[in-house]
Amino acid sequence: MPTQKPLDLNLLRVFMVVYRTRSFTQAAQELDLTQSSVSNAIGRLRSWVGESLFTRVGRGIEPTAVAREMYRKFEQPMADIETVLLGFEHFDPRSSQRRFYVYANESVIETLQAGVQALLLDADIEVIFRESPPQEAELYRDILLEQVAVAIDIKPAQQTLLSSKLLFTESLVCIASKQHPRIHGAITHQQYFEEKHVFLNLRRFNLTAGDLFTEGVLPRRRMYSEQSSLLSMFATVGKSEAIGIAPLRYASQYAEMFGLQILPMPLKTRPIDLYMVWSSKYTQNPSHQWLRSLLLSASTMTTNEKALVQARSE
Repeated sequence: MPTQKPLDLNLLRVFMVVYRTRSFTQAAQELDLTQSSVSNAIGRLRSWVGESLFTRVGRGIEPTAVAREMYRKFEQPMADIETVLLGFEHFDPRSSQRRFYVYANESVIETLQAGVQALLLDADIEVIFRESPPQEAELYRDILLEQVAVAIDIKPAQQTLLSSKLLFTESLVCIASKQHPRIHGAITHQQYFEEKHVFLNLRRFNLTAGDLFTEGVLPRRRMYSEQSSLLSMFATVGKSEAIGIAPLRYASQYAEMFGLQILPMPLKTRPIDLYMVWSSKYTQNPSHQWLRSLLLSASTMTTNEKALVQARSE
């Protein structure tokens, strides 16, 4: 009786990606294969296992019970194999030519970009920031598809294939125009709720920044306008009697430009923790370790330190 050929482990790799993406098309994109190659690989694995692995549901696919059990047993071992292999990559930031993409929101990009560029002056490496997508699922998908190396997010990783580390912590402040007729250097709890507000709409959570980062349920506030950009909010607050809230670092950078007062919050708020999130298989990878270290260094640099680094290179 003929014996079954040994299993090609590449079939398992294809299976794991198809299971995670629920799509032959997305799996092909992540694996840099054609869609027919992915389909053929799943067909070969199905023949080897002797059970159906995926079924068509509408325009997508869903794993069978057998596939779910396989994924549960293979997820960690396969991730461990990739982590070990990627850890052998040679990387020297002084001689390597690389381009890394990083997701972040506008205030984080503004906080980090100058420091990152200052630290890269003697390297042939690019770190390009991109605005984060509004949906968490899209952000995680792009990390796993390797469209970005790191995402900087207000939540730690929520998937087993992702890792995270605290990058820095930000605090919220209240902002008002320097020409505001009733607010001069400080704002009371009562004033805060009497004034009209420019809301910053956080599309991903369908909440305002105040609702997300303050403790307890806020009383209803009077809306002046709603913005999705901090710069637009700064401009609106600067030329009106409305007030707003913003991250301290970002507000400080633009206070003079927009004529803003920066005021302590008159109510209790939670700190804004910003996390680096990346694919776990790159945890021990030298180039990705270097990138995360670079972002950590940039996050602690003051304006004077950035200028000093740039001056030394000239």
